[in-house]
Amino acid sequence: MAKRIGMIYCERIQDASCIGCAKCYKAVNENTFAFEDQGDVRIVFKTSCGDCPGLVVPKVDLQMGVLKGLETGVDEIYFGTCVKKATALMNCPMNVEGVTKVLEDKFGVAVHMGTHEY
Repeated sequence: MAKRIGMIYCERIQDASCIGCAKCYKAVNENTFAFEDQGDVRIVFKTSCGDCPGLVVPKVDLQMGVLKGLETGVDEIYFGTCVKKATALMNCPMNVEGVTKVLEDKFGVAVHMGTHEY
């Protein structure tokens, strides 16, 4: 069975420096970088952080409700590399460590930072 993942992207960067999240999809489809040696990986949802200062938890909660209605779920959640760059280089106000803990506790899935290195 394929590993089901959700992806969270930066509202301000997506479609500006990473058109349509093509780099994340490439990493998933080719099992490279964060997805290396993980076997079959499928993206089951993609959502933004909710823009600054961020509404990511309610957005993921909504996604989880949709997945439940579709009788599927998610095994892991990934913050896109765009979120990694925003928090490291662009004064993003999101407390990624705090949000990661909330997501892991609320939904019982692992949350990872970054999807690719390009």
